[in-house]
Formats: sequence, C-alpha cells, structure tokens
Amino acid sequence: MAKRIEYQIVGRYMDGKEVTAYHLHSVERGKDGRYTREQVCFLVGRGQVTNCEGQLYQDKVILRGVGMSLEDLPVKQENGGLTRTENIGKVRKGTTAAQAMTQVMITKAITSGRNTVGYIVTNAGGGTHKISREQAFQLAKAGRIGNARYQESNGKPILRGVGINLNELESVSAEELMNNK
Repeated sequence: MAKRIEYQIVGRYMDGKEVTAYHLHSVERGKDGRYTREQVCFLVGRGQVTNCEGQLYQDKVILRGVGMSLEDLPVKQENGGLTRTENIGKVRKGTTAAQAMTQVMITKAITSGRNTVGYIVTNAGGGTHKISREQAFQLAKAGRIGNARYQESNGKPILRGVGINLNELESVSAEELMNNK
C-alpha cells in the first residue's frame, strides 16, 4: 500500500474573522496548496495532518494545533494582505501569500568537523527538515528562507543572516544525525 502524504498547516486564509481555507505543505514531497476547511477536516480525520487534530463540539469540527497554535500561523485576508508573519521571518516584496506561507527559517547548522554542510529548517507549522548547503543557497536565492539571504562574494555563494548571526546558530554534527536515524 502506498504511503499517504503527510501535511502540515502553514497558513490560514480568512474573510474577516472567519477561516475560509488553510494552506498545507508536505515537507517530504514539496507539495503545497490551498485547501478548503472541509478538505482539511477530511485530511485531519485520516491522520494526514501532523500538526493538527480535530474535535467535535456541538456538531461542529474544531481544529486545534499540535505542538503549535493555529492562531500564530500567517494569515492571508481574502480582500487584503498578509499578516502574522513573525514566525516566517522577513517576507520579500513581490512574494505571493502562498510562497510566504511555505517560507522556512534556518534553526540549526549541520556540521562536519569545522565545516557547515547543511541546515535544519523549520516551517511556519513547526515542521523540520534537513537540507544541504547547496539547497540552502537555492532556497535563499529564491527568497524562500526568512532569516537568510543569498549573496556572492568573489564569485563564491554565501548566506547572510537576517536578524541572526548564522555563525552563532546551534549546531548538530552530521555524524550525530546519521547515528540517530
């Protein structure tokens, strides 16, 4: 049997105070999109949304965040802009709401000896994923990392922290990660 895609809620679409839809993201497949409240309730019921659980209350499904609050997620108002972006970092001008909601933050460095070989990134829904240094360059160049920017110095790519010093990040050794698989 094929493994079901696991999603995380990374954003909400609202009309005033009413939630109209959610933005879901699959870290392992890189798939994301806007899903209606009913679709999300269905996926939550099937256990495919890792950071949310449902509860029946007075004949209505109430969604609750697991390990995080749905209230803290970025919000795209149906008639306006994007708000509550604190946990996704700096959003570049010209970025769509969908792109901003799937933006990640670098939270840890993966090292081998004294060299940084990758990073652990976290999305708005609290999901973590390991990426290589090259993948970090590509994501930063595309404006998909909220706390780092891509630059070139003497023809070499480098990452610059935005609001953080990347050299002061907590680090995990690559060997340690391999042993903990």
